[in-house]
Amino acid sequence: MSVRPTDVMHETAPTAGSSTSTPARPRKARRTAATLVAALGLGLVPAVGTATAHAAPAMTGTTSTSPVAAKATTTARTSLTVKRSTATTYEGRQGAGLSIRLRNADEPVDGRVKIYDGRKLLRTLTASDRNDDGRLTLSYRLPKKLKVGKHTITLKFLPASSTDASTAKRTTKVRVRSEGDLVVRTAKRYVGTPYRLGGTTPRGFDCSGFTSYVYKKAGVAKLPRASSAQRGSGKVVSRKNARPGDLIWTPGHVAIYIGNGKQIDAPRPGKSIKVRSIWQSNPTFLRV
Repeated sequence: MSVRPTDVMHETAPTAGSSTSTPARPRKARRTAATLVAALGLGLVPAVGTATAHAAPAMTGTTSTSPVAAKATTTARTSLTVKRSTATTYEGRQGAGLSIRLRNADEPVDGRVKIYDGRKLLRTLTASDRNDDGRLTLSYRLPKKLKVGKHTITLKFLPASSTDASTAKRTTKVRVRSEGDLVVRTAKRYVGTPYRLGGTTPRGFDCSGFTSYVYKKAGVAKLPRASSAQRGSGKVVSRKNARPGDLIWTPGHVAIYIGNGKQIDAPRPGKSIKVRSIWQSNPTFLRV
C-alpha cells in the first residue's frame, strides 16, 4: 500500500516553500503583533499598579489625614479631683466644704460642674478658665439641710467644647450625724473629770452642771442650771424611742443617754465622770 504525502503532512517538519494544513503567519504580521503586545504590556503594568495603589486605602478602610486635621479633632483629657474639709458633719450645722480642681493639658477648662447628692442635683457651678491655662479650682459647701446618714456626693464636669476638654466624674462620701451624736461626742471628752458640788467647768462638775455645760458647748441648747429645772427643758419620749443625746432625768439627778442602755454622768462626790449602765429604775427621757 502506497502512502500519500498528505497522510503524513502533520508529522514532517515543514521546509522552505512547503505547505502545511495551518498556514504560517507572515513575519511582518508577527512583528506587528509582538510590537502591539509589548506596547499594551508597557501600558498595562503602570495602570494595574496605579489601580492597586489607589485601591489599597479603600480596602483597609483608612483615610490619610494631615497632621493639622488630626490635631484639630483630638480631645484634650480633663482630670477632676475633689477634697472635702471633713468627712463628718452634724444635722443643721455647716456642711462639709468641697475644693474642686480641674486640670486640662494645653487647653482652657470651660464648662459646668454638676454636684449631686445621690440622684438629687444640689448645684451647678460654672467653670470659666479666664487664664486659659487649663487650671481651675472651684469651691462649694454642702447644705445644712442634708439628712442624717451617709451621703455619696457625685461631681460631673461637662465641657463647653468637646474638642477642648473631656467629661470627668468623681465621687466623695460624707456622713451627717444627729445633734444627739454631737452631744455624746462632746460629753465623752470629759470622762475622768472629778465630781465637784456646784461645779460647772472642766475643773469639776456636778450632775446638772455637767449636762448644761455639754449642751452649751455642743451648741445645741442652753439648759437651766438646776436639775429640777432641766426636767421641763425638753419633750418626754419613751425609753424605747430614746436616742443618744437625750437627757435622763430622775428627782435629784440628771444624765445623758448614749445608747444601748448606757449613760454618761457626774455620779457623786468622790467619783468622776464616766460611762455606765442606766441604774435608775424609772427615769424620764427628755429630747431637748
